Amino acid sequence: MDEDFTHDLEFDLVEEEAVDEAGDDAEFLERFVGNHRAVNVSQLDGLSHFAYVETLESKLPCLNSGDTEKLDQLNALSSILQGEIRLLHDYTKILYRQRFAELESLVPDPVKYVEVISIIEEDEQASSERFERDAKLSKEQILVLMMSMKTSIRQERQITDGERAVLLRARSYMLAIVSVRDKVNGYVVQRVSHIAPNLCALIGPEITSLLLSHFGGILELSQAPSCNLASIGKNKHLTHELHTSLTGVRQEGYIYRSQLVQDQPPQYHKQMLRMVCAKISLAARVDAGINSSQESDSLLGDKWRREIMEKVHKQQESASNAEVKPLPVPKDEPKKKRSGRKFRKYKQQFQLSHLRQLQNRVEFGKQEQTMMDAYGEEVGLGMVNSSLQNATGVGSVTKRSVNNSAKLTKTMKKRIGEANDQTKDYLASLINKP
Repeated sequence: MDEDFTHDLEFDLVEEEAVDEAGDDAEFLERFVGNHRAVNVSQLDGLSHFAYVETLESKLPCLNSGDTEKLDQLNALSSILQGEIRLLHDYTKILYRQRFAELESLVPDPVKYVEVISIIEEDEQASSERFERDAKLSKEQILVLMMSMKTSIRQERQITDGERAVLLRARSYMLAIVSVRDKVNGYVVQRVSHIAPNLCALIGPEITSLLLSHFGGILELSQAPSCNLASIGKNKHLTHELHTSLTGVRQEGYIYRSQLVQDQPPQYHKQMLRMVCAKISLAARVDAGINSSQESDSLLGDKWRREIMEKVHKQQESASNAEVKPLPVPKDEPKKKRSGRKFRKYKQQFQLSHLRQLQNRVEFGKQEQTMMDAYGEEVGLGMVNSSLQNATGVGSVTKRSVNNSAKLTKTMKKRIGEANDQTKDYLASLINKP
């Protein structure tokens, strides 16, 4: 496997015919984009596939001109270059995995990955300042990397001179491809409003050019569903970071980093991202249907941007103007229990007896019988006698015992019993005195 990585570094290129036959820069671009074929990392035999990078930048059409006819091809070229960067990244990972396998999960960015490899192979005891200056790593990444270098690097597996030459050549190729890609993207940013006016009005030319370079053109972008747009450009998850931020957004791609989303409060980022992705899908379909002969019109993009901003402002106003209801006045009353065996038994102590209920009724058309109470007042008996006579045939009034007397607790009963015993003992002592 190591021999395959170290040999065949000559100019042996899939697009060699396109490079040689192209007369001018514009013809080269057309031939290169049209003849380029995707290559799998398992098909690579050395780094000869990437030798075209040495002549690519000089063969590009003049990016300072005002020509907008080549924007579609430049978008396709940017997508091709992004694929070549991924291919080089996979190639270097396969080679360096035998020495430091954990590095690819700690530094997922391709450019930073090859820079870290270059620093480690040059000086394994390099300081954290050099990683921060040359590889542009964050302090968290540097801390985790320094700890992993002490435990995960295989000291018995040293990189040979041939492998080191291949790694340095791959690094130079990757930096050259990244430089060309950035120049192409910068050119597209300046003139992308001619092919996607509504998208530029909605999210700006920078994010529009990134989306177009990822998909390869406005037609390909218009065919992508809106639910997949949020993940475009999302950084690979690092092992030492959380999957979600404080905003609760997982797909922090190109669209999430746009000014339209970032200008809003963090609690609205998730909802704002969904609305922007939906409008981007609509704007891309409108721009894909615009002919090159037609004048660029961004009315729909401006309209959708205003609609999104109005919706967000309404939500923010309704949230700020929401009335704060005061808490109810606390009451010390016991809770109203309306059912249960204990509550029914408690209510029986206060309810009217059946005899009292009959006494409160008067039979129609008959004289009510009365009686004198202890205070000499006449008290009506109501339907007491008549109901008893009908039921039993007995005219006397019989009282029905109702268990509505006051209840004594066990503690009170015990205290009363002890007091009675003391009284009995005292009386007995008085009787027994001579």
